[in-house]
Amino acid sequence: MAVYKISSGNLMRWCFFNLLHVFLLANEVCLQESVVGFIGGSAVVPCSSKKPPLATEGIDVRWRHKYDLSVYDIVKGKVFVEGQDPQYKNRAESFPEEYLRGNFSIKLNNLQLTDAGKYKCYIMMEESVICVELLIEKRPERQLPGEGTKPRPEMIVMIISILCIGIIFSLTNSATVSF
Repeated sequence: MAVYKISSGNLMRWCFFNLLHVFLLANEVCLQESVVGFIGGSAVVPCSSKKPPLATEGIDVRWRHKYDLSVYDIVKGKVFVEGQDPQYKNRAESFPEEYLRGNFSIKLNNLQLTDAGKYKCYIMMEESVICVELLIEKRPERQLPGEGTKPRPEMIVMIISILCIGIIFSLTNSATVSF
């Protein structure tokens, strides 16, 4: 029988990160809006604090996708990518100049189908959670000029009528000037 020695510091750290969801669920706020992004494009996933922090040192925000994938962390007002899931490396960014305004939104670049789903922004200093649904769509195909852009018959009639009236008007003006 194996006996493992667990220090109290490691146990506390494990409990904090693994039970964080349970403690914060009481204050979870799921936004009604969804963010739509296109494959290969970028999308900003919003997260705002009700009470903007007074100093950057007090800022502690965690972004998670599908409950446990680490997308982005802000610890003591600084970006913390240690432990970030590899699929978000160099694709997730935030707006540090907005932190003191309470804006902890992130921008995901080079979107992929696997990025779709529910994102949670844990604002630790408020003990609240913001949920946002990210929808990923294929970019609509571009139409070539002249393809699918045929003029309507009533527009052709209107253009011909305006041209005829213009020609008649210019002929009557030139006839009156000659006499």
